[in-house]
Amino acid sequence: MTDSVVEKIKDTFESILRDRKKLIKILSVLLILVAAAVLKIIDTSKADITIESAETAETAQETDPEEEVYEDTQTICVDIGGAVVNPGVYQVTKDTRLYEVIDMAGGLKEDADMDSVNRASFVEDCQKIIIPVKGSSENSGTDVSSVSSSPGITAEGLVNINTATLDELKTLNGIGDVIAERIIEYRSSNAFKSKEDVMSVNGIGKAVYEKIKDHIIC
Repeated sequence: MTDSVVEKIKDTFESILRDRKKLIKILSVLLILVAAAVLKIIDTSKADITIESAETAETAQETDPEEEVYEDTQTICVDIGGAVVNPGVYQVTKDTRLYEVIDMAGGLKEDADMDSVNRASFVEDCQKIIIPVKGSSENSGTDVSSVSSSPGITAEGLVNINTATLDELKTLNGIGDVIAERIIEYRSSNAFKSKEDVMSVNGIGKAVYEKIKDHIIC
């Protein structure tokens, strides 16, 4: 009985070996099965890694939440003159110190008198800063940091559109509460570099400008 089974198996293998087409088919099937098994293992591993990564990211987000940081970048305008290279109106942030404004103005002139000036002081919106000249009696002994907003109307009666208050702006012909507020709002982020710039304010056209151009400075 055993010999008979062995003989049948032997005959079967000999038959398969003689028939190459059957052998190729069998080998192809075996390769397909092996490849399918390998791909299944790889897909399972990728799924495990993806799940683990998602869980890790979620845990990290819970334990270390991202904090939003808001920077206060409010701008102000200051008018610096006297013994600086480039006097004028400059836009700075509200935490700016005097020495930084001096640098923006090109630095000090050789005859600048800094004995009475506190360069470490903070500047203020609409502040008029005069750097005194050596030997000059003007502003002598005055700490610049104590000079706050200067009047927006000059000795000649001209209105400074960069520093004038609401009421001072309203002294101009054709400028009421609404337009004056718009001027102040505009200059808070865009300092007037020339008188003509005031026409950039909504409500001030050429006709209004012609009425006020001889009565304003910047």
